[in-house]
Amino acid sequence: MLPRSQRMSRATDVCLLLEGTYPYVAGGVSSWVHDIIRSMPELGFGLLHIGPTAGSYGEPRYALPDNVTSLSEHYCQSGSTLDAVSRAETERTIRAVRRSRSTSPSRTLAALRRLHLDTTVDDELIAGLAAADLSVDALLHSNEAFDVIREIANVRAPGAPFLTFFWHFRSMHVPLLRLLAAETPPASVYHSVSTGYAGVIAAVASYRTGRPMLLTEHGIYARERDMELARATWDDDARFAATADPRMPATTSQLRQLWSTFFARLSQVAYKQATSIITLSAVNRRKQLEDGAAPEKISIVANGVDVDALVAATVPTPPRAAKQPLRVGFVGRVVPIKDVITFIKACDLALREVALEIEIIGPAEEDSAYAVRCRELVEQLGRSDEIRFVGPKKLAEIYGSLDLCVLTSFSEGQPLVILEAHAAGVPVISSDVGACREMLEGLDGADRALGPSGVVTNVAAPEETAAAMVKLARNQTLRQQMGEAGRARVRTRYAKSQMIDAYRGYYTTLAADAVP
Repeated sequence: MLPRSQRMSRATDVCLLLEGTYPYVAGGVSSWVHDIIRSMPELGFGLLHIGPTAGSYGEPRYALPDNVTSLSEHYCQSGSTLDAVSRAETERTIRAVRRSRSTSPSRTLAALRRLHLDTTVDDELIAGLAAADLSVDALLHSNEAFDVIREIANVRAPGAPFLTFFWHFRSMHVPLLRLLAAETPPASVYHSVSTGYAGVIAAVASYRTGRPMLLTEHGIYARERDMELARATWDDDARFAATADPRMPATTSQLRQLWSTFFARLSQVAYKQATSIITLSAVNRRKQLEDGAAPEKISIVANGVDVDALVAATVPTPPRAAKQPLRVGFVGRVVPIKDVITFIKACDLALREVALEIEIIGPAEEDSAYAVRCRELVEQLGRSDEIRFVGPKKLAEIYGSLDLCVLTSFSEGQPLVILEAHAAGVPVISSDVGACREMLEGLDGADRALGPSGVVTNVAAPEETAAAMVKLARNQTLRQQMGEAGRARVRTRYAKSQMIDAYRGYYTTLAADAVP
């Protein structure tokens, strides 16, 4: 495996910018990235991974292919203000400040101001971010920055105590400044696999080098952050809300809106700079258009799987008698956005009517507090014998042992879990998010003629999910029909070769059209 931050002599054709995913986190997006790299051995891929703090992850979960040219890591927060990374970032920023001091105030500070107070993103704003002439120390201690922060506070959160606002402002901008000061590897094409911080750094690298930027959104980043904000709890909210002007919106609402707008603007920076934007479904394309992406930039490229390879690798289990329990699996990370709580509640309701054997298959270390909450719920419901947390499994060992796959996410793009299950002939129950409905019911007339390959339910609806599980548990013929429809659909619409050819075409065209 390639050591961290080591560069190989091979040129980097594509720099992939990855936020909290590959190669340290297993799952759908990481599997997709790994597949893209392995399927194009003729191209050299540099990896730029963005994480919260050094030491947040253990060893890589994937063995890096030979065509990975570099792996660099950048962190939103420093473990120590005296570490080498912080010193290097500070030195680079000081040099930038010295170069710009004689001509103008900080362009980066002006860009941050516009992120919060303007409604549009243009080339000037991106140029300000790319200048990276504002240090963390200057943001937190200079008079110039204080005036800007106070202006933003008065406009965006007048009901919040300034000290509270300042700490929220600090939390969102210190990571951004650290990342803007980081070096990005030279590449022919910069490809961000999300918006957010990764999208902004890709945009800045593209602006600085004149090289093209490709953006792929699996889920809609800004909207997923909104879901997290809706569940956020801040200890001081109640106290501050009690002292706020009753004519003003609640302090919590103002601060949440501040964060929401910030993430929306980060997405708009990526949308603006991207040469091309790839989305996974018509549903997500509509959301991107609503959020400010230019329609002429967006193309739909569905995820794909190698059906023959999956079938060949799947380890089948002996068929069960009709009266044996239905084997149900949740496949994915045990994290809030997957709404494992709803899955557990649905299983509890379904178990009151039918016999089920249930496995929660996937890593649980990403959000240990949430994983503990899920385990405690299973125990409280008295379902420890029926619902088991089995951790990650090899792909070949998952779907051959399942009769039904259930997905209860709050947000998805185009889940690989559904494609993998369908390749194995396993029907799926899924919440109505992202491309899930078209994946289970069909996109157009010919696709829908194949028949449904599962059941779509509302988000956070355990009763609906349970009813679907009971229905399929009691109707083996329907399960078989849905499984056959799923296998036919994935062969027709979601072939891996189609996806790889599309991305190879983007990389080749963008690199050829780039400014030298």
